[in-house]
Amino acid sequence: MTTVGDQELWCPLRGSVHPLRVAVEADSRAWLDGHGVMPAARVEEFWAGAPGALGSYTYPRGTREGTQLATDFITWLFAFDDLYCDGNRIGSDPVGFSAVIGELIEVLEAPESGNSQELPVRRALRDLHGRVAAMGSPVQRQRWAADTERYLLTKLWEAGRRQARSLPPLASYAHMRRLGGANVACLMLTDISLDCEVPADVMCGARMNELVQAAADLADLDNDLLSYARESGPDEEFPINGVTAAAQHGAPDLAAAVRCVVDFRDTRMRTLLDASAYFAADPDSAAADFSRGVCDWVSGHIDWIMKSGRYSRLPAA
Repeated sequence: MTTVGDQELWCPLRGSVHPLRVAVEADSRAWLDGHGVMPAARVEEFWAGAPGALGSYTYPRGTREGTQLATDFITWLFAFDDLYCDGNRIGSDPVGFSAVIGELIEVLEAPESGNSQELPVRRALRDLHGRVAAMGSPVQRQRWAADTERYLLTKLWEAGRRQARSLPPLASYAHMRRLGGANVACLMLTDISLDCEVPADVMCGARMNELVQAAADLADLDNDLLSYARESGPDEEFPINGVTAAAQHGAPDLAAAVRCVVDFRDTRMRTLLDASAYFAADPDSAAADFSRGVCDWVSGHIDWIMKSGRYSRLPAA
């Protein structure tokens, strides 16, 4: 159990960390800094939150190259979020934000495109796209690119909701948060990191969909619970957060809103456990390996989020 105020995050899964974590984290920093993504004035603050460690917690059984790829993508996501969704508040302006989103989607759709004024964040995404294509099959590359596009487009939805200062009810919010959290895109690197591939008919099946969506929801809602205190401070903008959604749709106070989110995420944990048990019935299959990787990913995210300086505990009331 992980404590959140007077609540607990239930997780019966046991986590582990990649044995080459230190090297993976160092190489991820060198990669992002090499592309010049973070401005010099913000580099130390950015790395203080240990974004480069998350990949080793969430892909602990991956190959060296596969875990490095996933870690670099996660690092890129943190940098993009800090620079364009939080850091300079362009994420509050759907019009201005759309220009940046369009440039990044162009890279995913036409990776050979480029210009002399290319944004560093775009150049780094182009590198990631090439590595995914080199390490995975065309199907694996396409599903990662498609979910990364969904992530980018949902960031525009978040910008509109932030401007309107309103969110839909929690269940509807969770659907959009699943896309906007980029966790589905991250999970699409799981079998690449393990150097295997789940057959397309299994990957597109209802059970696998349940597994992936439940895992993404757990990471998103746990993130929401542990970032709400920071995001709702007096100097912050409208928080895109599950606690906010619950508070805007019936929860009488903060404690009740938190309880609503905790209860919702616990139902998603049960779904994850049921789906993973289904795939465990054929333990030698690529689907079972992928399922184990997804469970690693959930437990690793919880372990890492409690150690990172990017998050805080949520007050009970």
